[in-house]
Amino acid sequence: MRRSLIILIYRISKAIGLFHIARHLTKDGLRILCYHGFSLDNEEAFRPGLFMRPADFARRMDFLARNGFPVLSLATAVEQMDGGKLPPCATVITIDDGFYSVYRHAFGTLRQHGFPATFYVTSYYFQKQTPIFRICVSYMLWKSADKTVDLSQIGVPDLHDAKSISLSATAERERIEGLIVEYGETRCDEPGRCEITRRLGDAVSVDYAEIVGSRVLSLLNAAELRDMADSGIDVALHTHRHRLPLEAAEARRELEENRAALEPYLNGPPDHFCYPSGDWSRSHWGALSDCKVATATTCDAGLVYPSTPKLALNRVLDSHRVSQIEFEAEMYGLSELIRRTRRLFGRGHTPPGA
Repeated sequence: MRRSLIILIYRISKAIGLFHIARHLTKDGLRILCYHGFSLDNEEAFRPGLFMRPADFARRMDFLARNGFPVLSLATAVEQMDGGKLPPCATVITIDDGFYSVYRHAFGTLRQHGFPATFYVTSYYFQKQTPIFRICVSYMLWKSADKTVDLSQIGVPDLHDAKSISLSATAERERIEGLIVEYGETRCDEPGRCEITRRLGDAVSVDYAEIVGSRVLSLLNAAELRDMADSGIDVALHTHRHRLPLEAAEARRELEENRAALEPYLNGPPDHFCYPSGDWSRSHWGALSDCKVATATTCDAGLVYPSTPKLALNRVLDSHRVSQIEFEAEMYGLSELIRRTRRLFGRGHTPPGA
């Protein structure tokens, strides 16, 4: 179904009162919202599924407050759900990755409303305090206004002959991005990756020093993390290198390194977790249990009920891609009812965590 048609259906449904009926029918479902980064410049145009304008986030939070959606911490919501005491349409706010922009923008909005939140932080770039390499490469190639570039001097062997590369074609830009990222992540240390991105910036006329200084693609620092934790934000696990291997020992290592990096700045050991990029399998559950993880959130769309496994909690993904009416349809539960109907008739269903 085309998105424009879905939005039209939502608008009509809201006008004739179906949103309120859906809210009643789904009142027992826990809404776990999922956010990532917030734009310091125009990142929402670069990755609309990853970033959101701060003003739009503020509008979402105002909506929750005005329309009486009880916002609880994740731990409180799970405890109340297990005890049969969850308030109708209870809502949890989660934010993934650890971008500096969360501290810069979302943190103040949450404090303004007195909303708790769970902040899943990956720790490699938290410790390094450099821009996230793979996103930085993609951002530079996207941001460049140059039609043709010479990439022969950026230090990637497969591009030594790349003296006239067109960035206008998406497929070619993605091919170049893949070569740079693969070489940087498999053959270089962090200083080497920073040097590649600096040279890439020179080659495509994008100022790498400005990206570093603005922290547009960087994570928050230790002082900022401590400030959020001291203010009641629940800082949680998201792996060290933003990956969770299926092999149990490697998965435990990612979790243990993540916890060791974050715990010194928190008020207690983090025990909630979010799967990186939403990639999860039941095969992960043993390692999560070994590391005393209480809950794990996915990127599978849907509400959460008492029968939902604690290590596979659904979420409602929000970003620049999501319009206000689509967000409201999720919060009122109409989207959930549509998903149930589609599953009932066997449409669009893939077994989660297969």
